[in-house]
Amino acid sequence: MKTIKILIVSVFFVFSTISYAQEYKFGKVSKEELIETIYTEDSSANAVVLYENKRVSFEYNSVDGFEVITEVFKRIKLYNKEGYENATEKIYLYKNRSGKEKVTGIKGITHSIVNGKLVTTKLKKEGVFEEEFSEYKNVTKFTMPSLKEGSVVEYKYRITSPFYFYIDRVYLQYDIPIKKISVKVETPEYFNFKKRTVGYLPIKIKESKRNGKINFVNKQREGGYNLRTGPAKTSYSNSTLDYVINVNSVDNNNVPAFKKEPYAGNFSNYISSIVYELEYTKFPNGAIKNYSTTWGDVTKEIYQSTKFGDELKREGYFKEDLDKLIKGVVNPVERAALVYGFVKKKMAWNGKANVYTDKGVKKAYKDGTGNAAEINIMLTAMLNYAKLEANPVLVSTSDRLISLFPTLDGFNYVITRVKFPDGKILYLDGTDPYGFPNVLPNRVIQGMARVIAKNGASQSLNLRPKKNSVNQYSVNYEIDDKGNVNGKLNMRHTHYLAHEFRTNHGGKDIETNKKRIQDKYDILEVENYHLKGTDKLGKGVSESFEFSLDDQVEMIEGEMFFAPMLFLKSKINVFKSEDRKYPVDFAFGYSNSYILNIKIPEGYEVVESLKSERIKMPEGLGEFYFMSSVTNNTIQIKVTEKINRALISVEYYPTLKEFYSKLVEKENEHLVLKKI
Repeated sequence: MKTIKILIVSVFFVFSTISYAQEYKFGKVSKEELIETIYTEDSSANAVVLYENKRVSFEYNSVDGFEVITEVFKRIKLYNKEGYENATEKIYLYKNRSGKEKVTGIKGITHSIVNGKLVTTKLKKEGVFEEEFSEYKNVTKFTMPSLKEGSVVEYKYRITSPFYFYIDRVYLQYDIPIKKISVKVETPEYFNFKKRTVGYLPIKIKESKRNGKINFVNKQREGGYNLRTGPAKTSYSNSTLDYVINVNSVDNNNVPAFKKEPYAGNFSNYISSIVYELEYTKFPNGAIKNYSTTWGDVTKEIYQSTKFGDELKREGYFKEDLDKLIKGVVNPVERAALVYGFVKKKMAWNGKANVYTDKGVKKAYKDGTGNAAEINIMLTAMLNYAKLEANPVLVSTSDRLISLFPTLDGFNYVITRVKFPDGKILYLDGTDPYGFPNVLPNRVIQGMARVIAKNGASQSLNLRPKKNSVNQYSVNYEIDDKGNVNGKLNMRHTHYLAHEFRTNHGGKDIETNKKRIQDKYDILEVENYHLKGTDKLGKGVSESFEFSLDDQVEMIEGEMFFAPMLFLKSKINVFKSEDRKYPVDFAFGYSNSYILNIKIPEGYEVVESLKSERIKMPEGLGEFYFMSSVTNNTIQIKVTEKINRALISVEYYPTLKEFYSKLVEKENEHLVLKKI
């Protein structure tokens, strides 16, 4: 019996070892992978990366020299239909005038159990699509075919890039878990890369070296043409060059899914990954060529480009129109306002974010459309022509990954700064039809920026507004003896909140905005909706409407119970996680201010009123104030919610979470009315 037990244990040990040391070969999935119904490490996962292998290496060919090769093999388990979105792959390929990246060898297979049998479906060529994504990127994309709940999909491909000075960010985490990931980045000794790790997961990079070899075929012609012997002979010889390859390896198991938290900004900046920057190259018998640079060097190079600096100098195309526009206007602020308004009215943004002009400012002016650079370089040039001190500002927008190293690819947008003799500074964006001086789109204020002087020197900027934006709510309502509520609400949105409103709702008709109110506050009856101020840029936007409610007051044995803020109360705390690994980004500071006057029905009195309360966060981060008073048959409630800092660091997350918990709890407390 003991012998049998030992044999069973041995067999189990061998099976466990084989399972743990599973070899992942394309086209061969295991039974365990197919029948698996849940990921034990995260039961909420709709899909999981069973295995990913990525290898980045350099290959040499006699025509193009070194090229960067990226080979990807990925296998994904789809537990349910919600996980199907992970069966789509998008491959972004960089391009410019000197060359472009290309993808080859795309193969894909979907493995499914159908009626107890294994069914495999291959990805067909017609299922792969190529299209232009932007001026500098193409995208190749495909969705795996014949998906079923429980399917395992796998695919592989190879990217060839002529841009040997650039290695794409290597991601080690996704928004679904990863069971096993293996990454190798192999660079020849001639390329010296700096690297940085991103994210909150521990990343252990194993460094090693191996030998590489380049084979050269030398061609040589001997002698010239001879009338007696004929043409010259060609001889060939082979030679080799041995070199060292530096290898970075990362092997991780059971990598948790990246959790997208509320108010994350561009969460891609916090996903665990490795970023490489080419510092210098040193080839045999050659000098060191430096690539590492400073942000100052980057901005100077951009400024000196014919598609940037030269375009700033052009004036002829607008001179006649601008002379008429500013004729007789002496006040510099008025001149700036006229020019800014003219550009916004004249030009329409084509949606392209770029620091370089595409068709040029002259052609863009004629067409009335242009990219971000064309419109705001044009605006800067016009302001300077109007005898104002204007400079272009380079911006990396919020949807762009933060560059950890200074790079020409670090900026993708342009705005304008104008400085007046009294020191006053205005930031302007001519692409934004609802823009106003110092009120910029969120894509701009949540990014990074540098202003460029006329000599190409630059200075970093923080474009976050210093002043809080405000929502003001004034509510008057009364409750009848049956618990029905009838009232009127006036709302006013200021500064960035007004800008957001105009951008999202300014062009909509009354009925559409009325429907928005009904859906947002879950109100069946909304009457006399009015909207004012959407056309007065820089001013507040006001909304008002009358409402009727029959579900806000609970009546029990002659008593009425209700939360006085009604549909305006905060219903849940959006910050639910126990901890948080990256900052909370509100875009800008804000304040919600409420004044409610409530008339209670005749024959009732307040038996349980609400206590006034004030909660403050440390370092002036925020404040919550709740005040309640009763005069005769009228209750007045005053509430203020303030967040004074746009970006709140991780260390204050527990404080912020507790702050919102108390805020929600207080706003959901019930008043009690009793019949006299």
